[in-house]
Amino acid sequence: MALKTFVKVGSISNLSDARYCAGMGVDMLGFRVIAGQKDFIEDSQYQQIRGWITGPHIVAEVYGIKNPDELTIILDNYKPDYLEMGLRELLLFNSLPIPLILSVNEIDSVDKLSVIPDYLISKNPFSSSIPLLVSVQSKANVSALLENPAVKGIALEGSAETKPGLKDYEVINEVLELLETED
Repeated sequence: MALKTFVKVGSISNLSDARYCAGMGVDMLGFRVIAGQKDFIEDSQYQQIRGWITGPHIVAEVYGIKNPDELTIILDNYKPDYLEMGLRELLLFNSLPIPLILSVNEIDSVDKLSVIPDYLISKNPFSSSIPLLVSVQSKANVSALLENPAVKGIALEGSAETKPGLKDYEVINEVLELLETED
């Protein structure tokens, strides 16, 4: 399945989400790697999941990181392709060893989205090519958000399984169907 835009699904905490999203053609899968954060995944469980998927790039979601030294351990244990963090975490670093993505919430003003990359570049020595993804909770505003040239794509979130293999993919499925190309 091909999608009209770049899509990342984050907060992956189970194999069902990872396999479903990879099969639907998403570009990135994100995993919460800071202990104590919602949807945190241990590196051993992460390695098991990663062994079952191919295709999407892997993102270490480091929301809540407090010490830049933690990043070395995360990179060794999870071996992600990308990092994702908020502005609060980003300000801890002067540089990053792997590419960064930034996700903002859809309730943020669309007008403000275009200045975020400029802000990051002016405050930190980061590239202007930081992909800006907008986190959405439904398909309602997806088309309008994608018209903003500052937005590279959409960010969705996985969810916990009711029990192994039993999941509700309603929101993810609605958005991915909307983004499916007609090829």
